[in-house]
Amino acid sequence: MRRVLMAAAAAAVIGVATPASAAVTLTSYNGPDLTTAVKASTTDTDNNMAQVWGCTQNDGACANVAFTGLQSNQVTTEAIHITDGAGFAAISDAPTNSTSNFYALIIDPMQDFNQYMFSIALDNAGVVSVYYLLAAPGSDWTLASPTGGIDQQANANKTYLVQGDVMTAIKVVVTCQNGVTSCPITLFKQNSITTGSVPAPLPEPATWAMMLLGFGGIGMALRRSRRRGKQALMQIA
Repeated sequence: MRRVLMAAAAAAVIGVATPASAAVTLTSYNGPDLTTAVKASTTDTDNNMAQVWGCTQNDGACANVAFTGLQSNQVTTEAIHITDGAGFAAISDAPTNSTSNFYALIIDPMQDFNQYMFSIALDNAGVVSVYYLLAAPGSDWTLASPTGGIDQQANANKTYLVQGDVMTAIKVVVTCQNGVTSCPITLFKQNSITTGSVPAPLPEPATWAMMLLGFGGIGMALRRSRRRGKQALMQIA
């Protein structure tokens, strides 16, 4: 029994030492573009609709990133307009709308991804938040950290990075602040993406120490087991 308990304790130490998956975060970003630019599609050019299409190929000859516009209630769709700006898909409210109620945007690439970069400009001061869907069965929309979002001033053009896990889609949501009643998205651009899985993190020194302790405990348990086995054989002889 003691041997079993020692092995279980050592295994528990190894389990604790295993790094957990990181949470998805939204951060202000001032760095290089990600590995793949998202361009406006040249094969599905329907525009001024609730859903428009982008492409992760340099020539834009595909339709593999869906952009869906939503109003402030995050349910009712809003017609949006897509074009290429500085080599990236640029999305704004459709010119066919009499007034802008463009407050949220779902970005749904056909490939799983672990990073998404975008810049956004607002008509007035607001708060930018991001929800995400993980590439796992049964996943639901989850609010990225910080859950309170990030403040953005009126007419500012701010760049953000979403990362931390393997995702299938994100939803960028804008809410007004400081008594402002209208703060729609003016322009959503600079879209780039890193597809694939999240690289496995390297264990920290403390993690290595805990893992070695766990393996040492298992080794001690096995050594005692062998000694007791030899003693039993000698008594029988």
